[in-house]
Amino acid sequence: MTNQKLYTTIGLFSIVLFLLMGPFSIIAWGQLPKTSMSAPMENIVIDGVINEAEWADRDWKSGFYLDIDEVFNPPDKDGWNYLYLGEDISNLYLGLDLCSDQTGDLTDEWVGVWLNINNRSFDSLTSWADFLDNGTESLLHDVENDAVFPFFRNDLRSFQGGWDINNDDEYVVIHGISEGDYTLFDNFATPSFNVTSELITGDHLTQIDFSIDVEEWFTLFPTIYADALQNMRLYVNCRSNVTINEHKVIFWYNDGTVNPNDPQQVKQLNTGTGWVQTIFDYGVGNLTSDNKVQFSIIANNSAPFTTYFDQLEFAIQYNYTNTFGGAMLNPYSSVSNYEIEWSFGPSSNNASDHRMFEIKIPKTQLEHYNANEDIGIILGGYGTMAFPSELFWVFSEFNNSIRFEQTENYNYYNMGGCDAPPGPAIPGFFIPIMIALVISVSAPMVRKRKYTLDKT
Repeated sequence: MTNQKLYTTIGLFSIVLFLLMGPFSIIAWGQLPKTSMSAPMENIVIDGVINEAEWADRDWKSGFYLDIDEVFNPPDKDGWNYLYLGEDISNLYLGLDLCSDQTGDLTDEWVGVWLNINNRSFDSLTSWADFLDNGTESLLHDVENDAVFPFFRNDLRSFQGGWDINNDDEYVVIHGISEGDYTLFDNFATPSFNVTSELITGDHLTQIDFSIDVEEWFTLFPTIYADALQNMRLYVNCRSNVTINEHKVIFWYNDGTVNPNDPQQVKQLNTGTGWVQTIFDYGVGNLTSDNKVQFSIIANNSAPFTTYFDQLEFAIQYNYTNTFGGAMLNPYSSVSNYEIEWSFGPSSNNASDHRMFEIKIPKTQLEHYNANEDIGIILGGYGTMAFPSELFWVFSEFNNSIRFEQTENYNYYNMGGCDAPPGPAIPGFFIPIMIALVISVSAPMVRKRKYTLDKT
């Protein structure tokens, strides 16, 4: 065969192969980006009604059986419920067909979704929270009021004591010579924290300035808790080696200025030689914008003296968190931009009226979203449907409570991945090579593994 005939044969074969493989090349490089060979979600209407035709392009339909409290919540029933899961380039879609929830009452109803979207590994609330907006996400919706579930209830906790100076960087001795470190401010024992006066323009003075970061008192969501403070209380237990002329606390204004002549900002302390505890209640108007409480403790006398402190401690009062009737302690929603709708009616999975949800989450809300990795999901909520003796239901690997802080409790789904939009055009002589690569790489990916139950 001549070279010309050989080239002609190769060219014809390439054209035929290109035409035969046209759909595959479009998937690899065109606007249908699903690397698993299935189409992205299209034509779905977020109206809260689970319609099989709208969810035809889903990646997953997983069934989960719920053993619920039928005695106190009729007509709710034990049975199979379904999670629908899909995506397109821009959004993640979740559908919940809660066939067991056959009560349409919205009172106290909520629904929650927790996501592990980048193979994060965590085993505590602290480590889970460290990845928030960086691989872990939470979405909690108050169905009754159609709003993001509020972190706090509208009632106050009682005063909670035991909040101390955090470290030695939070105070400065302006006048006098100190003995001890910050731990001695609250040990009710010997040694105490001591300050010996120094002579300043005819007076013997001591002065300690404090700037205490309230946010450091909270391990989780420190700004949220600090912003929720309603009242503060200061305990000071002190004495001097001699009776002194004056001893007082001066609270700074929230802009960092001080006025020792403002009676609302000045509180008197013990001037005698015996231990006396003084307690001050005050609001949070003195807190700075970054949640620091600033004050000075000043003493003066006509003769040298030393003051002793064995307590400088705070109590605080803030709102109660919404615990969903004990379902969890930290009802935090990292996702605030989403669409959610619900309905009460029949579906193809159950002809009886029951609760359904549809949720659309923009991937811009899911930092580090990677559909080529398994996505971990925990679902939970309450809507009269709940486990026996509980005020929640949950679909996870651990169903006795909602333990979203444990990596191992998530159900994981392989989405197959959505590519980015197509890149630059490919030179013509590379097309047969790329088609061959598509054939060899894509063929094993046509079928997706299913998590539990797939009815199509």
